[in-house]
Amino acid sequence: MRAKNLFLAAALLTLLASRGAAGIHDDFAAANRAYEEGKFSTALASYLGIGPQVNDWRVSYNIGNCYYKLGRYLSAKYHFLKAQKLNPLEPSVSRNIAMTNRHFRTNARLPEPDWITRARQRLESRLSLDALSVLLLLAVLLFNLLLFRLLTRGRSRKLAYALAFSLLLALILGAYHCHRASALGRSTVAMVWDADAQLRSGPGEDNTVLFTLHPGLDVRIIDRHGDWLQVAAAERIAGWIEKKKLVLI
Repeated sequence: MRAKNLFLAAALLTLLASRGAAGIHDDFAAANRAYEEGKFSTALASYLGIGPQVNDWRVSYNIGNCYYKLGRYLSAKYHFLKAQKLNPLEPSVSRNIAMTNRHFRTNARLPEPDWITRARQRLESRLSLDALSVLLLLAVLLFNLLLFRLLTRGRSRKLAYALAFSLLLALILGAYHCHRASALGRSTVAMVWDADAQLRSGPGEDNTVLFTLHPGLDVRIIDRHGDWLQVAAAERIAGWIEKKKLVLI
């Protein structure tokens, strides 16, 4: 009976998720049609309405495209960077960021990620957070089914091994899911937004000004101190900047 209830609960969750996904899919298709017809403001409003409901790089990417068509290049790059955070290896996002950068005064580039970071990015680009959630749910259901069989049919070595494996799998997937979810909520990249953003030698206005950063430059966050962030602005350029001068990705 317990196993049957678990299957019914899983089926109900799947049905509710599919109905919600169908509505979002229709909204996304309508926004795409508006974009193709050149109604960029209408498409933008639709994409912005979809954004809080889903965690998909394509929504941020399309929002960036709308802002670009409307000539709002800072907002366009911000959303392209958000799309890149969700799917770091998508070539169309990288191309659009490079295209948008031509409208800014800076050509500075951040250091290329090492091979470990690239490997992690490949995994994350192939396994979305939603897919990881489904795998975690399946692992938990498998553990519950095996536990139910163990309690009702008695102990066996094979069943005990399978139960231990399913528990280990659920714990690993759960830990990785928490890591991925927290990483999405944590900003490691920011973009200069204000025109008078000054990079200083330390956190505070009494420190020496090293450079003036132009709007549109993306920087990597190294450290935090109150309302100041230590950032890397290029291969050999690092310093402190007020948080309010940036927009966090």
